[in-house]
Order: sequence, then structure tokens, then C-alpha cells
Amino acid sequence: MNEDYQFEIVEIKKIIAPFKAYIKKRANGHLPYDYLVPAGPYQEQWDWDGFFMGVALSSEISSEAIYLRNWALNYILNAKPNGKVAGCLTAKGYDERLNQMKPFLAQGTYLAGKFLKDFSWIKPHWTRLKKIVLYREKYLWNKKYDLGVWYDSMESGADNNVAALDFPKKTVIATDLNAFIYREYKAVSLLAKILNKKKDEEYFQKRAETIKRNFDKYLWSKTDETYYNIYSKTEKYIKKICYSSVVPLFAKIPSQENGRKFIKRYVFSKDYLWSKFGIRTLAKNDPEYNNKNIIKPYSNWQGPVWPIANYMYMQALLNYNFQKEAVELAQKISKLIIADIKTSGGMHENYNAETGSPLAAPNFVSWNLLVGNMLYEAVNRINPFDI
Repeated sequence: MNEDYQFEIVEIKKIIAPFKAYIKKRANGHLPYDYLVPAGPYQEQWDWDGFFMGVALSSEISSEAIYLRNWALNYILNAKPNGKVAGCLTAKGYDERLNQMKPFLAQGTYLAGKFLKDFSWIKPHWTRLKKIVLYREKYLWNKKYDLGVWYDSMESGADNNVAALDFPKKTVIATDLNAFIYREYKAVSLLAKILNKKKDEEYFQKRAETIKRNFDKYLWSKTDETYYNIYSKTEKYIKKICYSSVVPLFAKIPSQENGRKFIKRYVFSKDYLWSKFGIRTLAKNDPEYNNKNIIKPYSNWQGPVWPIANYMYMQALLNYNFQKEAVELAQKISKLIIADIKTSGGMHENYNAETGSPLAAPNFVSWNLLVGNMLYEAVNRINPFDI
């Protein structure tokens, strides 16, 4: 560990640690395994909240990956025969607010097995896991581009992301979604290799390669040096520089050359994404940019600094060899969280990108647990999500 940062790393870990106690729930009803929830008013198991919380726990104490395993099993056991499973599960069953779970199941399954050093629990559920992974290709897919589509912006988790909001259902070919699908197919291929399923290993590896090729073929704008979502009805780019523009770099999809071009042009620009308090979720020079405190009908991804987005941004910076800036970003987000806890006694889901003040969802504990690990990972170039 770099001793220059040791005090800061220890401080943020110590401050974040007590909040872990608030996210664990006992098995109940349609959730047959103990599970994780965002603290506060939530009693449900959410797709990417549970995934990111599970990895946050596992990366510090490997035995805690039991919760990541449980998260995966709860989804697998609640899936319908065709692979459909809502992104939000409750003790009473489906919560239909999220049409289909985000593409994280295979990633969470693989990482849980890796942390636990045990993949045997996956074998009885292999067929069902594959059906869940492939559900999107059957029902939420654009065949012309051979890329996935979000059902709607709420399903994406970035609730009011202007690159997906207010478009008709199943029409946005999204960069964030397909980056997650790429990682998902890679994870299935790795699991198949471990379980000695050669055909599945080869199939999903080829599909992952195809997704990656299609990114550069269809979603990369050479002129603007960025990935854009596509509105399939018009086949035109949705020209927004935002959270979903950066996610492909978290997944290591662009070449080093293209990734570094994007980061220098947009991420480090104060007119676009870089702010004093972190990296924005929408470019500052976008007409729709704002830092409103919104929680209903959706959370605000139109500018505020989100810890989960900034965690992915940090890993993206490391992927493209901007370690100095990754460390700086980790320090910014750590300071935001520490200040919030010392002032309010808790954390929020997002922060004003211009002032650093907390915005929505007081006492929110979820993926912001990853902030406890950010500086340590940036300094030591560690990525617990590596697939």
C-alpha cells in the first residue's frame, strides 16, 4: 500500500464500516435466502444495488460473498420458465417497476464463486441461469444492430437519464446496457469453462466478441469521439454526453486510443463531466443539465454526482491508465461521503455537482458502500469487478 494515502484509506473505511449492518435482511417468503437491501425504507432485493453491495462486502471479507451468492440464487429461483425475472423482488413476489433484471446475474454468480472459491452451487441452476441471461436477446433486442435495448429508462437504473428518458419502450439501443451485456456474456463463458461446459463457453465468448465489435461499428462516433445511444425508430444517435457514455470504459470496450480520447475530451473537461466534487452524470453544457433534488417519480441522473457512477468512472480511469486522476476522484468522493456522515449522520444517493451538498434519499446505504474501497483500489490499481 502507498503509505502517502494510508491515513485517508483507514479513515474512510472506518467511517463507512458501521453502515454495513443496515443492509442485511433475513430470508422471507419469495426471498428464500438472506439478502441485501438499500438501507432506509427499502425491504426489497434490487438487481444492481444487491450486486454492487455484494461485491463491496466480498472484496473486504471474502466469506461475505455468501450474500452475493444468495442474491443470485434469489433471482434464479424466482425466474419464470422463459427466463423472465423482475429486477426487484419482494417477500410477496415480483415488483413490476423494473421489467427485467439488469444484466448482472452471471457477473454476480461468477464473482461470488470466485470470492468463495466454490462454484459447485451453480451446477443445479445452470440451465435456468442461461435462460435468464438470454431472455433479453429474445424479447429486448434489436436484431439489425445485434445489440440490446432497455425496456424503459427506469429499467436501466439511471432513472431519468436523458439518453433514454421519454423514448418509446424497447427503442433505445443503449451503451450502458450493452456494456453490461458484454461483461455478462464474458462471465457466462468463464463459468462454463469452470463447469466444463465447452459448447456454452465457446458460444458466450463469441457473443461477447460480437457485442464488442458492434459497439465500435454502430455506437462509436468518430467525429465526436464518444459512444452514443441510438434511437432505433430513426436510427440516429441520441447525442448526449452522460453517465451511459462512460460505462463502456468500465467494461473495457474501447481501445486504449479511443478510451483515452474520450476521457481527455469529455471526462476531464469542466464544461462537460469534471467538477470540483466528482464527475457529473450529464454534461454541464447540456441544456437539460440540473442538480435538482428529485426522488419521485424518479431519481435524478441529469447532472448530480452519484457515488456508484463515480466508482465506475474511477475504474474506467484506471482501465485507461489515468491513475493520478483516479486517485484524485476517489479522494473527492470520499470527502463528500465523510462530510455528509459527519453533518447528517448518514449518506445520500447523490450530491450537487456544483456545491457538493447532499441531495436525495437521506440515510441511503447501498452501492455507496463501495466508497469505502475507492481510494484503496485507486492507489493499488485493484478492481474487484474484474472479469
